[in-house]
Amino acid sequence: MSNSQYLPLTPEAIKILKGNGCWSRHWSKVKVSKGFDPTRIAGTIFRGEVRIGRLDGHFLPQDGIKRYAGIFDANLHNVVIGDNCHISNVNGWLSNLFIENNVLIEDVGSIVCQGQSSFGNGHAIEVLNEGGGRELKITEMTSAQTAYLSTMYRHDSELVQALDRIADEYADRVKSTTAIIGEGTIIFHCQNIVNVRIGKGAILRGIQNLKEGSIASALDASTFVGDGVIAKNFIIQKGAHVSDGALLHSTLIGEYTRIGKQFSAENSVMFSNSEGFHSEVCSLFGGPFTVTHHRSTLLIAGLMSFFN
Repeated sequence: MSNSQYLPLTPEAIKILKGNGCWSRHWSKVKVSKGFDPTRIAGTIFRGEVRIGRLDGHFLPQDGIKRYAGIFDANLHNVVIGDNCHISNVNGWLSNLFIENNVLIEDVGSIVCQGQSSFGNGHAIEVLNEGGGRELKITEMTSAQTAYLSTMYRHDSELVQALDRIADEYADRVKSTTAIIGEGTIIFHCQNIVNVRIGKGAILRGIQNLKEGSIASALDASTFVGDGVIAKNFIIQKGAHVSDGALLHSTLIGEYTRIGKQFSAENSVMFSNSEGFHSEVCSLFGGPFTVTHHRSTLLIAGLMSFFN
């Protein structure tokens, strides 16, 4: 919905919002879609520019408890909210966000964008050599093939520079002071999410801390991130499953890769259809179908694929 399609609050709507325990210093900065129902918002603080879409639908998540589209007990700052979203029990802030249609956000701390971010895209990681020298710039679009060329063909400086330039250009395209939460995403029981771009249909549950990253996802390839995960400077690609206290720093997780059971990764890539449980990896180049399940496994500065 373009900004011109939003309407200012009517005096009657403001009266209802105030009666429902809502507050704003500048109600003129809150604009809504045609047919706005103020009875579906309660206990909410509005700061900065806030835009709200239609609120006339409902959700029926897997727990079987129906949630109605609306905003309840939340703190909003410079947020655009699409049609038929359910937002409730936000203990911190939702700040500098573009929330697409049919998103459910429930029982969270803060989800914010602070300053300008490329959301982990273009971040250089020290893969294959923990002392540096084979840096790889990761993005949501990085494939095992291009990563291999970037790290193993260092003798071809023109090729490496061209690949780095492609990564930088992608990072520049997504760079923004506003983080996107994609259509159909579900976020609940999470603590702090800072400068994270989230794709369509993602499910985030019980996350502890995410900072500077991207969670690529699609409605037909949903990505799951949950239960105690801590990640910084990361990329998680479509269809991945990251959970159970995983620790990620400067790491890319490929499509349909499964990570969990306290798996720890730093300056590493684990490309498509890999699995990492219990283990610890540092500066690992894990090609497709790399599997490490054992608690005693420590992989450092290695290159492998189809490994178990």
